[in-house]
Amino acid sequence: MPDDPIRDHIEATTNRPERETRRLTSRIVASCWPGGAADRTEPAALNWVRRWRPATAGAELPACSCSGGHCPVCN
Repeated sequence: MPDDPIRDHIEATTNRPERETRRLTSRIVASCWPGGAADRTEPAALNWVRRWRPATAGAELPACSCSGGHCPVCN
């Protein structure tokens, strides 16, 4: 698949130091869930997700190559 920015971004993590990957993951989580993992849930959103039923990803993601198993980025 030519010029796939999402795949390129994910594959770029294999060349990034683990400490930098953890820092990036932490920044992403803080931006997406400012209240942390216990951020509130909206009932209307839950109903929408139940109806939406997302299909599998369109691209096959690279396997996690981290020494400790699945990292927060690859998981």
